[in-house]
Amino acid sequence: MTVTQSFPGERILSFLSILALFLAACDGQPEQPEAQDVVLATVVGDPITLSTFTKFSALIPEGMRKGDTLLDENRQVLNSLIDKRLLLAEAEAIQLADDPALQAELAFFAKNRLLDLYTHREIVQKIVVTDEEMEAHYRATHRDRALRFSGIMLETREEAEEILQAVADGAQFMELAKGRSLHRDSGEQGGDVGGYKLRDKVLPAIAEAIFPLAVGEVSEPIRFQFAGKPHYAVFQVTDEIPIPLAAAERKVREEIFGRKRAARYQALLDSLKGVCGPELYPEQIRHLNQHIQQAEGDLYALPAALRDESIVAFRGGQISCHEFIQMARQMRAGRPELADSARVVFLLETAIIPAFLFAAEARAHGLEEDPNLRQLISDKRDDLLLNALRQRYVDQHITATPEEARAFYDSHPEKFTAPLTTEVVEILVSSDSLAQRLKRELLAGADPAPLARTHTLRPGADHHDGHLTLSPYTKTYYQGIYDLAHSLPVGQVGGPVQAQGGYSVFKVLDRHEKKHPYDATSRRRATAYVKIDKSKRGYVRYVRSLREKYPVEEFADAIERALGAPN
Repeated sequence: MTVTQSFPGERILSFLSILALFLAACDGQPEQPEAQDVVLATVVGDPITLSTFTKFSALIPEGMRKGDTLLDENRQVLNSLIDKRLLLAEAEAIQLADDPALQAELAFFAKNRLLDLYTHREIVQKIVVTDEEMEAHYRATHRDRALRFSGIMLETREEAEEILQAVADGAQFMELAKGRSLHRDSGEQGGDVGGYKLRDKVLPAIAEAIFPLAVGEVSEPIRFQFAGKPHYAVFQVTDEIPIPLAAAERKVREEIFGRKRAARYQALLDSLKGVCGPELYPEQIRHLNQHIQQAEGDLYALPAALRDESIVAFRGGQISCHEFIQMARQMRAGRPELADSARVVFLLETAIIPAFLFAAEARAHGLEEDPNLRQLISDKRDDLLLNALRQRYVDQHITATPEEARAFYDSHPEKFTAPLTTEVVEILVSSDSLAQRLKRELLAGADPAPLARTHTLRPGADHHDGHLTLSPYTKTYYQGIYDLAHSLPVGQVGGPVQAQGGYSVFKVLDRHEKKHPYDATSRRRATAYVKIDKSKRGYVRYVRSLREKYPVEEFADAIERALGAPN
């Protein structure tokens, strides 16, 4: 068996992305090798076994692995694991785990994961949604039908009330729509919005008003925005068709589950409050408010006399002002919340007291000893230690000059060039028939901007004449039209396509990939890139120094036999 001393160089840099993402992987504390377990390396005398390597390697996605051969690839993973062990050895040597800020962050994480585990076991796992409940909720929320309906849009509520009275007096809704509706395209069709609509495909304010109605009934006036201005509409249900539960099953289940979860949470909290009897201390809350109002510098640094005062007491425990203020810090509560007694009481009653009571109950059930929870906390501890090491010994020493930033901008144009972007003017309308008519007008040469101002339902787009910028950054918002718009030549008209909120028709105005000028924004980005690059290289040097500081042995024969062939 050959024993070699390893001093890696640039191979660390090529593997930094893996190291950064998986330094908090699952190997935990060094372990004794099991019987027949191959030892691949030792770090400060502690073994890295094949089983440990296999667990670590399983966490790394295939796309992040590097190497010409399987052995090269596995060697990179092994080096990453060795580097992690070295970093943790250094963290232990300098007693980094004793840092108060790190301990506070770890305690906050541990408490939140304990609460997650407790609520999952005591709330989520105990919720059952029956077929009968699904059926009942599906019918009660009127998802058992799709409606066809007509609308009349008006400027004021008074006009809408006039329409209701006219219908009550015997006027035909269709004729009123033709004569009175401001939405001329649907008005010309007697108000018909086109097609049958599922409840979850209709704007909530409209759906809530019309889906309880029987065929022929007319809604109360509904206020909504159109072309950037408030309008009112009344709707008449003209027809319906039955819809199976399967069409809305996911939404129905989510709503029932959410309602049951909220009810069980409240029942559990009320029960714990009944047992523990939490009592708020108004005088201490007032003292805290006064301190926050006058505090300068660190808002969360309390004087010694105030730190230990109890702000809440309950059977078996208390919440001190210090504990409250630390939780408030972690919740990012600021001066406006902490200087106001009513807001402090709200924070206590809705978040902090429930967290304390649930955590105490979780400990009473022994959930702190749950193996998965302990592993999560151990992984988080490692992650915090490694990040703190990098910040302390690398990142805080990194600087970038204006000259370096400009040089990076000049030599990396691809970093400052926007991705392929398509500019369109889009018109989003409620009916396919209207969208088809607008498309015909666009194909005939009509200017799309005035049409968008008049018709579009896209929130905010009416202020920009329907102009949309479609890029990878905005793809999520425009999924219905994104792919089609990018496939069409400039000047072409696309649609109608069904999109969230209706039917979309658009004209492609431009397509480009533009480099950003060297302005303040580009300078900040270039500076950040320079710092990132320096940080990576600095981290390589730092890890290399640990390789020289601590003993590392890699067993080449064992590595080649165990890692050189597929399992």
